[in-house]
Amino acid sequence: MQQPLVEILMATYNGAYYLAAQIDSIVGQSYPNWKLIIHDDGSDDGTIELAASYASRLPGHIVILSDSVICGGAKANFAHLMAHATADYIMLADQDDVWLPNKIQDSMRSLLEQETLCGIDTPLAVFTDLAVVDEHLNVVAPSFWAFQNIQPDRLTHSIQNLAVRNCITGCTLLMNKSALRACRPVLPVAVMHDWWCGLKVLQAKGKLIPLHEATVQYRQHSGNVVGARRWGWAGILHKIVQYRQYRGQLMANYMMARHFLPDFNVFSFFIRKIMLAIR
Repeated sequence: MQQPLVEILMATYNGAYYLAAQIDSIVGQSYPNWKLIIHDDGSDDGTIELAASYASRLPGHIVILSDSVICGGAKANFAHLMAHATADYIMLADQDDVWLPNKIQDSMRSLLEQETLCGIDTPLAVFTDLAVVDEHLNVVAPSFWAFQNIQPDRLTHSIQNLAVRNCITGCTLLMNKSALRACRPVLPVAVMHDWWCGLKVLQAKGKLIPLHEATVQYRQHSGNVVGARRWGWAGILHKIVQYRQYRGQLMANYMMARHFLPDFNVFSFFIRKIMLAIR
């Protein structure tokens, strides 16, 4: 019996330096039934040519979404890919990481177990820990969750908590079709696509499933859009004290929280953010 198809959505932009290692890690997955769909956002460094060379060698597995659409950033690029996804199971992939060999297999096992319990009409999403590595894949921290003091089991049971503190890294995310439907479209108020997806799954009475193992080597380099930064109460208080400097970032977070929780005022938002940082 053939295993279900998993569509892997990869948003690229000027990532040629690391792209081959990432695609090779996907090709080397223990789970065999996958399709990688790549949409480029206007690269000028050879990214699209490199991706096309892989697509020509693996036509059944790698597809280039060539529509001349320029999204203008990772969030919009992933949203564009999500709008074109058709499979029953969807994963997201960054262009510069390395997937560990059992990433798809382990995530699918967890998701299918939950579908057996909850049914395919329940929005379900699995996300995992990551190993933080430098640009040469030397380990900086074996657990991204420990590095950032993330407690996913606590955050994913409360939309109020998840609204102020994201714990989902998009490059680890696996969703079933019901979750994908709940997440589309990704509106402009979204801070990032992965955070948005987590909140939409909870809003739709779905379930977020943390997998407590690193499935990705999360590469840190000067070109990271977000990246791994230590997080704690001191950092949160610094942002509040230096509010003028961080106002745009904090207000974007607050406005997204208000989208899901209209009664969430600024005071309760900041208090919850501080409380999550110090516990």
